[in-house]
Formats: sequence, C-alpha cells, structure tokens
Amino acid sequence: MKNTPVILDTHKKLGKIIQAKRKELGLDIADMCDYSEVSPSIISKIENGKGNPTIATLEKILNVLGLELRIETKETRI
Repeated sequence: MKNTPVILDTHKKLGKIIQAKRKELGLDIADMCDYSEVSPSIISKIENGKGNPTIATLEKILNVLGLELRIETKETRI
C-alpha cells in the first residue's frame, strides 16, 4: 500500500500526543481506563503508535485528556 508509511507516522504522532498529555495531567494508564472505559491494552497500543483506534474510541480517550479531534481539508496532489 502506497500510503502505509504516512499512516504509520500519523499513528506514532497521535500516540505521542496522547501519552504526553496523559503524563502532563498526572494520569497513568489505569486512570485512563477508568475514565475512558477503554482497555489498557488498546491505550498502550495507541500510545506506542501500533493501534488503529476507531473514532469513537479515540474520542473517549481525547475527552478524558481535554483534547478534541479536528479534521481539516488540505490541498493534495493526485
């Protein structure tokens, strides 16, 4: 698949943002599970850039962290 490296890079960036914000708030993964109702293994995979969460799962996590998901359009070359 042509876009696979881009997708993996995006997953890693997303995971780093989530992990940094969680740590900034003083939360551990167990806290995240309690507040978001997302399993620890899924949170760990996302934070390590290996998860491919649904938007619903991502929103549960982001809500706990005070973050939001935004989609913006950009010019692309086809």
